[in-house]
Amino acid sequence: MLKYRGSARLIRSGLMGVVLAILVIAVGLQPERLLAYATSQQYKALFSEAGGIFVGNDVTMSGIKVGSVTDVSLDDGDALVEFTVDSRYPLGSQTSAHIRTGSLLGQRVLALESAGSGTLNRTDAIPVSRTSSPYSLSDAVGELTSNTAGTDTQQLNQSLDTLSDTLDSIAPQLGPTFDGLTRLSRALNSRNEGLAQLLKSASDVTGILSDRSQQVNRLILDANDLLGVLVERRQAIVDLLANTSAVSKQLIGLVADNEKTLAPTLERLNDVNKVLVRNRDNLAKAIPGAAKYQTTLSEAVSSGPYYTAYVPNFLPGELLQPFLDYAFGYRRGAFGAGAPPTNTGPRAEVPLPYNGVPGGSR
Repeated sequence: MLKYRGSARLIRSGLMGVVLAILVIAVGLQPERLLAYATSQQYKALFSEAGGIFVGNDVTMSGIKVGSVTDVSLDDGDALVEFTVDSRYPLGSQTSAHIRTGSLLGQRVLALESAGSGTLNRTDAIPVSRTSSPYSLSDAVGELTSNTAGTDTQQLNQSLDTLSDTLDSIAPQLGPTFDGLTRLSRALNSRNEGLAQLLKSASDVTGILSDRSQQVNRLILDANDLLGVLVERRQAIVDLLANTSAVSKQLIGLVADNEKTLAPTLERLNDVNKVLVRNRDNLAKAIPGAAKYQTTLSEAVSSGPYYTAYVPNFLPGELLQPFLDYAFGYRRGAFGAGAPPTNTGPRAEVPLPYNGVPGGSR
C-alpha cells in the first residue's frame, strides 16, 4: 500500500469537513431551534395536573411570547413541565406559572408572572404552590353528563313539586315584600342626586385624608406615645394607691391605740368649735376693728421700743408756764425778788422742758 505524506493532516481536514457539513445541514433544517438554544434559558415547573399543555405550546409573559414548552413528564404524581425563556427576559425568585387558554379553540399557553427581588434558579422547579391549572370546559361537560345520568329524576320531580307548593303558600307574603323593594328602588332613584352628592363629599373627605395622611399618621404615633406614657405611669399610680392604703391602715391603728388620749382633746376641740360658732357674728364685727387697732399699734411702736401717743384737746405745759411763774412769784430779775424783769436771769424757778416765753432758753 502506498503511504501518503501528511496522512494525519488529511484525516484532520476530513473530520473538520464532516463536522462542518453536519452543522450546515442542521442549520438549514432547523435554524429556529438552534437559535432558540443559543439565546434562551431552560426552566421547569411542577403542576398538580398538566391541563392540556403539550410540547411546543407558547410561553408568555404579560401576553408576549417569550419561549415555548420543551417537555411534559410525570414527576412523583405531579406534572413536570420544562420550557425555555428568552434570556432577554429575566425571571424573579418568586415567579409563578399558570396554564391558561390561549385561543377559542382551547389551545393552552404557559403564562409566567415574574416576582421577587432575586433571580429564579434554573435548576430548581417552580413549586406547585406557585402554579395553577386551567378549568377544562370539556371535562366539566363530561362530569355534568355523568352526574346528570346518575340523577334520580323521580326524586327531583318531587322536590320541584314541593318547591312549587311552598311558593304558592307564601305568595301572599311575597307580594308586599316585592312592593316594598319597588318603593325602596323608587326612593333611591328619586334621591339619585343626593346620593351622588353624598358620594362626592365622601370622595372629597377621602382626598383630604389622603393629603393629610402624614399628619394623621403623626397624630396616631403621638397617641401611641401618650398611651405608652400612661402605661408607664399606671404602675406609679398603683404604687401610690397601695401606699395610701398602707398609710390609712397605720392611721387607723394609731387612732385605735391612742383613742383614750385623743378623745378628751377632740372633745375640747369640739367645745372650742361650738364657742366659735356661737360668737361668729361678734367675731365678724371685731375683725374690722382689730384691723384698725393693728394699724394704730404699728404706727405707735414703729419709731422705737416705746409708744408714741397723741392726746388731743389737752393744753401743753409750755402755754401754762408763764402764768404759773407770775402767779406764784417764781419770776425774778437779775437783782433779786421783786426787781424788774430782765433778760439776764432765769425765766422760771421750775423750768419745763420748753420755756413758754418767746426767745427763752431751752
